[in-house]
Amino acid sequence: MPSRKRRHLSPAGFLLALALLIAAIFAADGIARMFLQTNEENIVGIGGFSTADSSAASADNNTTDTPDGNATQAPASDETVLQLTADQMKNGPLILADTAHPYQGSQSFSDFSAITDENVKVRSSTLPIQQEAQQDLCSLFDAYAAANGWANLQIYSTTDTTLDASSIYTNVLPDRNTGYGFDIGLITSTGEVVPYIKKHNEWMVTNAWQYGFVVRYPSDKTETTGIAYAPHHFRYVGKLHAAIMHDNGFCLEEYISYLKNYTLDSGGLSYTLDSGSYTIYYVPADANGTTTVTLPKDAVYTVSGDNQGGYILTVTNTAGNTVASASEDTTAQTTESLPTETTGYLYQ
Repeated sequence: MPSRKRRHLSPAGFLLALALLIAAIFAADGIARMFLQTNEENIVGIGGFSTADSSAASADNNTTDTPDGNATQAPASDETVLQLTADQMKNGPLILADTAHPYQGSQSFSDFSAITDENVKVRSSTLPIQQEAQQDLCSLFDAYAAANGWANLQIYSTTDTTLDASSIYTNVLPDRNTGYGFDIGLITSTGEVVPYIKKHNEWMVTNAWQYGFVVRYPSDKTETTGIAYAPHHFRYVGKLHAAIMHDNGFCLEEYISYLKNYTLDSGGLSYTLDSGSYTIYYVPADANGTTTVTLPKDAVYTVSGDNQGGYILTVTNTAGNTVASASEDTTAQTTESLPTETTGYLYQ
């Protein structure tokens, strides 16, 4: 039998057959997807996959590259970053003004013109004073009047500029110009105002700390303060800090020095007053002029400068609102509650 001649596809036929084959494959795949698809959705991102766990990946996303090529940790969304300046170091109720470090703060003083408390008697309603001290000052004088039966103390002066050669006080006190202090005079039965001496009435010296005030220049601290005993000059530091100073017998110089032992690295000073728990840290100022402090996002805190070289950070302890573990605990109870603090208060 003669052999059959093999037929070869022409190039056009080959391409047609290939196209039909590809179309058949896509059709089969479409039918399979229609009948076999599930409810799961695959999300494909652009980029590589990491072998690290998700927490590590999240941490990597919070870093930024600096110009020198080193990676630095960027603030997390649950953190508050404070940038404390050299000017802020000069302001706040814990500033320590002395002959070597005079007051150079930028806070605006208030006066007594809006105070209507009849127990707060002033020589002049224009005497300057820091506004944040006024509420506790009224409470102090109300308590004094209640304990003694009548109000026989006068706020005679606040700053050195309110005194002259004819005043009952002529000594210059470095603390006066902070606006956080006041001098009191004793009103006699004849209405005359005379210098306040502790032996005439010890109540203020003994109890002022419960209202946030301390005797700035105590009789037993003259070598430390460099100033003679001044029982007439009281200084506002706030109830929390006044309680700690009272418990330990500190003058302001000693208290600031004491707080330097409690840093963010070493652990803060824990203190309980009434129903509130607080942790206090000393933050040395950075030599570059700006000091960075990281706190929990919703931290309730205040920052006061010390006018010497650092800051005092006071944090109200709440659940999940701790900066570092406390290294010491002391407890005090008073009959007055602390004023409500606001989240994030810096003295500008």
